[in-house]
Amino acid sequence: MLSKIKPYSIYVVILAVLANSCGAVVRMKGNQYLTEEHGAIPIDFRGDNTTIIFITHHRSYNKYLKRNVKKHYHGSYEFITAGEFEENDKYLDTNIYRYVFDYKYISPGGVVFKNQTVTSGNFSTTMSTARAPLYNVKKFSIWDRQNDLIYSSKITSSFWSKLQKVYLKKLEKKRITSM
Repeated sequence: MLSKIKPYSIYVVILAVLANSCGAVVRMKGNQYLTEEHGAIPIDFRGDNTTIIFITHHRSYNKYLKRNVKKHYHGSYEFITAGEFEENDKYLDTNIYRYVFDYKYISPGGVVFKNQTVTSGNFSTTMSTARAPLYNVKKFSIWDRQNDLIYSSKITSSFWSKLQKVYLKKLEKKRITSM
């Protein structure tokens, strides 16, 4: 029976299991750290009488952002670019547009070192150069404009969409309980 299984299908199954288990860890950590106690959600968040602004960025991010918000957050919201937020006077009203949900890129930590040995004749030396990590991760936050406070996630992940879903579910739960 095992001889009939193609080798690449075993790899596909292993990758699927690993991807799902990584997603499960992100959801578990998100549920643990995306809380008021950990400074990720405004204590007085009330989504019933305000419109939360979701800052859009690039096409692939916006696709997931819009899908996640529509599915997991049922309060009043608007999707706008950072430029629209700064230029449109209607967003000056912090009673209506009190909260802004956005992210910033951060490095996942540390500096990567690369060693290179250069040889010329009888002379040889090893140079060590530092470079930034090859990727950045998104760190989500909510800006309470009335109190000028930023509530940010203490965790990040390259599985940012899963983390974003947990954040939105927590905001929705807080919105419902504040009504």
